[in-house]
Amino acid sequence: MAGDWREEAQALWDRAGKQKSSESKVKLLEEAVRMADSHGDVDLGYQLRDDLIDAATFGGYPDKALVAFAWCRGQQKKDPERFEPEGLLWKQKWVVGRIKEFPHISRKQITDALDDIEQCFTKVDAGKRSVLKLRYQTARDMGDDAAEVDRLWAAWLATPRDHLTDCRACELDDELDHHVETGEWEQALRKAKPILEGRVRCAEIPHLTLGTLLYPLFKLGELERAAEMHRRGYSLTSKNRDFLATMGDHLEFLALTGNLARGLALLEKHLEWTLDHGSFNDRFIFLVAATFLLERVKAAGDRDVVSLRLTKAFPEHRADGGYEVKALHAWMLKQAKDIATRFDTRNGTDRYARRLARIQRLAEEVREFPLD
Repeated sequence: MAGDWREEAQALWDRAGKQKSSESKVKLLEEAVRMADSHGDVDLGYQLRDDLIDAATFGGYPDKALVAFAWCRGQQKKDPERFEPEGLLWKQKWVVGRIKEFPHISRKQITDALDDIEQCFTKVDAGKRSVLKLRYQTARDMGDDAAEVDRLWAAWLATPRDHLTDCRACELDDELDHHVETGEWEQALRKAKPILEGRVRCAEIPHLTLGTLLYPLFKLGELERAAEMHRRGYSLTSKNRDFLATMGDHLEFLALTGNLARGLALLEKHLEWTLDHGSFNDRFIFLVAATFLLERVKAAGDRDVVSLRLTKAFPEHRADGGYEVKALHAWMLKQAKDIATRFDTRNGTDRYARRLARIQRLAEEVREFPLD
């Protein structure tokens, strides 16, 4: 009988290996993990979770990646000779880079995780640049002291690359976030040139980049170019919930340019992702964009009710598909406010409240630009 469950687990593993990162792949690996755990096979459980971290990270389940990694890291600490820590160093970057996106994880836990990865990387005499980038992004996204954020930004870029540094495409895309954050629109576009020309790319680039550059292009008045990036970027990201935050970028662009019908169609298609997505940060970005869109629909004043086919999982689901704009807007705004409060309470800053208040400024920037 022992052989039977192993064969079944292997079959699940093989099926998962033939799929792209997706909910289905994650579920197959989770089922195989459950089988390994129920039979006490720690080695197989470790190997399966190694693959699960990949699938969950790139399939839009960062919470599941975190749980799988934490289990593996625990095994490494208990028996480092049996489970070599160096084998998961690359994936440790992915997980540690996202733990700040879960408001229930404390500042101390985040600091401990950053210290742990620095210790792990120091043991193999590499990864200093990667750790500095993680510390910079964490400080920036938690709204820490501006001088400290600037110090970490400079230290990251000044540190040499090594075999544990993210690929050039990912690093370049991460640099763009800084320039967008500081309102350096032209600089962001200049740096993005190698990505936009296809000279550097990876699994998630230019997908993320095309969404990131929508607002800078809008601010610079390059609306035709922005529209093309919207079309191209949305087609690359619309089928993978890992890009929920990027969906927020596209939704914001549609609202800013008065393409409200398109925006409502995007909201209809992707709202389901926000209901159970592990990253509360990504949920927040989408919800803020949805709130802004619905404010524009209210301001247009030509309809009080919109017809949307929303998932039955939506708490305010209506079987007839008719949603009062005012009520839908209130729901989105409440969810965004609740998440902002959780993050700002954890972080001890007002960064998320300020990000939510940005909607008021966006309303003054609206510029009609109908898409074909």
